[in-house]
Amino acid sequence: MPIFRIMFLIALIAFGVVWLRMEVNRSGREVGKLQNEVEIKEARNQYLKLEILRLSNPQTIYEKAKKKFGLVPIAPSDVVVLDK
Repeated sequence: MPIFRIMFLIALIAFGVVWLRMEVNRSGREVGKLQNEVEIKEARNQYLKLEILRLSNPQTIYEKAKKKFGLVPIAPSDVVVLDK
């Protein structure tokens, strides 16, 4: 009977070691996946920051306003001041 108990304990320990190894592997894959996701989001964030800079450039705004809406700066002579 003591041999059975020893064999059972050895089998239980072996099972525990295998289970822990599988958990470590699964956790490693999950960490890798999350790191990849972070890299993708950081690249997207960098792209969006550059896009904000590009679109907030006064020359870009002027060109879009002119092309899309037909807006142009007015000449000082076209300004009319109304009295109260």
